[in-house]
Amino acid sequence: MKNMTMLILSCDKFSDLWDGHMKLLEQNWPDRDMTTYLVTDAPSEKQYPGVKILPAGTETEWSDRLAYALQLVKTEYVFITLDDYFLIHSVDDRKIADLLTMMEREKIDYVRLFPRPKKATKEALPGYAGIRRIDTSYNYSVNLYSGLWKKAFLESTVKKPKNAWQFEVSLHLRAQEYGAKCVVSGRNEYAILDVVRKGKLLHRSAAYFRKHPGIYEGNREVNTWAFEIKLTMQQLAARHLPTPIKNKVKAFMKKRGRHYYSDDAE
Repeated sequence: MKNMTMLILSCDKFSDLWDGHMKLLEQNWPDRDMTTYLVTDAPSEKQYPGVKILPAGTETEWSDRLAYALQLVKTEYVFITLDDYFLIHSVDDRKIADLLTMMEREKIDYVRLFPRPKKATKEALPGYAGIRRIDTSYNYSVNLYSGLWKKAFLESTVKKPKNAWQFEVSLHLRAQEYGAKCVVSGRNEYAILDVVRKGKLLHRSAAYFRKHPGIYEGNREVNTWAFEIKLTMQQLAARHLPTPIKNKVKAFMKKRGRHYYSDDAE
């Protein structure tokens, strides 16, 4: 895949995840034929075969680090993933190549490899089994889960400094402004384990690491069950509650001091 570059977005405070991320990447996608950058803020002495660590500056915002990396990307397409998304199943290189061919043929700007949000998933793309169009009017319909991007579209999203949460919630708006053609794949080409939430390990990832010793050897705490149950309830509510009720709940929570990054989207 000479026409795609892989960017793994991170920062120094998450460097304890790098060894495990890279071990699983090498194990499950050893034949990926593309330049791979680990994009971070501070310089690091860590080294990984086939991966170049790219420090973008310690005072930079998340979007600025991405913008810095894009200056070095010479390919038309970019594979984006994050440090705490661990690749846990083998990748068929031919399936990723097929997605690139589809993007070139159909002039697609973004392929999401994660199924949610399902409410943003619309009609099938004719001629491509398992590929459906994305309705970019929904929050997080374009997101930072692993995916393929056309570089030109990705560059259009990094015009202003934003942290990762502000950046992600703005992506569907940028897609609408750009007129981006966005699709989601239901083929499970890149199966990940979501490892961290609020700086702590999720119980599912902690259980995976116990079952697979030698993947993660850091000392992060595990989130409480109460936190994860609350998180699950919030996700279910976001997916299934009617919009008028969600708006009332949001207004109530804002009065209690909760901040929503969707309010920052511009």
